[in-house]
Amino acid sequence: MKNFIGEFGSGFYTFLRKNILIITFTLGCVLFLNSCQNKLADITNLDSGTGEKIYILGDSITAGFGLKQEQAYPYLLSQKINLPVVNRGVSGDRTADGLARLSEDVLVEKPWLVIVALGGNDFLKKVPKTETEQNLREIIAQVQAEKSITVILGMNLGLFSDEYKELFERVATETGSYLIPQVLKGIIDNPKHRQQDIIHPNQLGQEILADKVAKSLEPLLKQAKLPSGLQ
Repeated sequence: MKNFIGEFGSGFYTFLRKNILIITFTLGCVLFLNSCQNKLADITNLDSGTGEKIYILGDSITAGFGLKQEQAYPYLLSQKINLPVVNRGVSGDRTADGLARLSEDVLVEKPWLVIVALGGNDFLKKVPKTETEQNLREIIAQVQAEKSITVILGMNLGLFSDEYKELFERVATETGSYLIPQVLKGIIDNPKHRQQDIIHPNQLGQEILADKVAKSLEPLLKQAKLPSGLQ
């Protein structure tokens, strides 16, 4: 009996050692999926969106500065998720500018989902964080009042660290918005993926950004109730 127990223990240890990567990966996937489910349960208007399109309210990165429209990530995103995506990026826009044109550029069209991709120019123009956060919250409140889903693109803002990480996380959590964090990581900090001005993604960078957003939206799009026109 002792020999059997010893052999069993030794065999089990060998099994664990050989399969530790598989076990770790599996547990990681389970935790990730559970995390996604928990986050999705808190998304405002997930089951009540009434519009027909996805709109992206952004600045020059969304607008595709220095590139053709079909090279900007909103157009590429539309191809990847096979849903209509409308580009509402304006170069130089701060959160205050996005808020000012929100009604005319986005809400009047009755969007189903709005991606808010603002904050970079607030950082560059040294807008107080409290003002940036207030503007983001007001944008989200107005969008959600129209029964639309809100998604926030967390921009990497800061010279040495992401100074806005907690701001985006707090706003997303407290407003029931879906956060895609640090979307510019590996793009703006990589010379191969950015233009010479260091601020804007090049064509490859826009492709990478579109991939990130598309993959991150997958759980949301699977869980959300699509309007009849998008089914």
